[in-house]
Parts: sequence; structure tokens; C-alpha cells
Amino acid sequence: MRKNAGISSGWLWLTVPIAILLTVAAGSGVFVRGLYRDTTYLVVQAMGQDAITLVAVLPTLVVGAFFAARGSQRARLVWLGGLIYLVYTYVGYAFAVRFNPLFLVYVALLGCSTYALIGGLVTTDRAGIKAGFTLNSSVKALSIYLAVIAGLFYLIWLSDAVPASLAGKPSQSLIDNGTPTNFVQVLDMAWMLPAMAITAVGLWRRQPLGYTLAAPVLTFLVLLTLAILSMVVFMVQAGQPVVIPQVVIYGVLFIVSIGGLIWYLKNLDPVPAE
Repeated sequence: MRKNAGISSGWLWLTVPIAILLTVAAGSGVFVRGLYRDTTYLVVQAMGQDAITLVAVLPTLVVGAFFAARGSQRARLVWLGGLIYLVYTYVGYAFAVRFNPLFLVYVALLGCSTYALIGGLVTTDRAGIKAGFTLNSSVKALSIYLAVIAGLFYLIWLSDAVPASLAGKPSQSLIDNGTPTNFVQVLDMAWMLPAMAITAVGLWRRQPLGYTLAAPVLTFLVLLTLAILSMVVFMVQAGQPVVIPQVVIYGVLFIVSIGGLIWYLKNLDPVPAE
């Protein structure tokens, strides 16, 4: 088992270059004026996201990797959630943000985070995590929560994309962002919402994959909603319009997601490998 443990922890070392690159990318986004060459609407959102990436995501990733290297499965799952957030974020920065001096940093972050996420997931003890829950530990409420989020956001994004597609012209969100496509809709509908649905089904059926993905997906939701709330603050400061009901929705999602994550990790008692 020592060999497998070494393979499992080996991917954690990618946290070192990721942390360095992340400090450069997010730190520059917050403190270097004129870095972004996009519309004002997109620039203030990017700065708000960079702020949370710097003060919340980076510590989460580093601390998670540190304790995961010491054998904590809870920390490993949180670390994986941080990586999901980074892959999600830097796909957008690499493809949607207009070319700037940090383009190669974004590409390197996307590559390192992607391989760390894949390697980390493959080498995670899924059976051990599943075995850490007793039969009395109900996860059906969490399953329903993730399924509802997936369904809700599919409806939201389709209600924006379908009319625009039928009309043959860009939606207002594309006009505001100044991007060829809405990369958030692409990432959500092609990747994250199906992942939430898979996790929800896996939890409902009490499958190891569902138990393994639950904490990373919840960690991602916590970090993402926190970043969105930070974007709102930056938008208000810049005089950009915000939709109050959406802010309330994301605030509720943040509270429920962090509560669900804490509950999940508290009830997780992974069975140590022999």
C-alpha cells in the first residue's frame, strides 16, 4: 500500500507550481491596473473573482494539500474541489479574456490544475470514502439539493440561450461581456451541471463515486458563489448594474452549500487503507 499511497500523494506536489502561478495571476488581476483589456463589465467581474481567488481559493488549496499529504481524506476532497474551481475559472481566462501579458500563466494554471484534478480523482480511495458513512447517515437531502441546482441552472441558461439561438443574434449577456460566446453557460451545461447530476444520482444510489464527488462539488459551489458575491461588490463599486434577486439566490446557495459541506465532512470517517 505504500506504493499506492506515494502515487496518491504525488499529485499533491502540483499544488506548488499552481500556488505560485495563482499568486501571480490573481495578484496581478487585483493590483495591476490596465491588465485586462475587456469590457468594463467583464473587467470588474474578473477583478472581483481574482480577489476571492487570492484570499480564499489559494489558502484553501494550499492548506488542503498540506493536510492531504498527511493522510487526511477530508482535506484531499476539499483540495479536489479547489482544483475544480481553478479548472472552471481558467478555462474562462484562457479562452474568453482578451490576450494580455499573463496569457501563458493562465494556460499553465489550466494545465497544472487539470492534471492535478484528474490524477487526484483517479488515485482517491472511493471505496474507503463510501465506507466512512454509516447506513444511518442520510445523504438523500444532499442528493436532492445538487439535482435541484443542476435543473435550475439548466433552465436559467436555456431560457437565455434558446431564444438567442432561434433569433440568430447574441443575447444581452454576450453584448455585456463582449465575448464570442457565454463561456459560463458552456462550462456549466457541458461540464459542471452534468457533474452535479452524476453526483446526485450516485449519492441517491449510495455509490462510491457519488460519495467521492460530493465534497469536491460542494467545495466548488462554496468558492464559486463566494466569487460571484465578490463580483457583485466590485460591480457596485464600479457603478455597474446588478440584479438583486440573483444576488439573493447566490447568497442562499453559498449558505446552503457551506452548511452542506461542513455536515458532509463532519460525518465522513474514511476507512484507512491497510
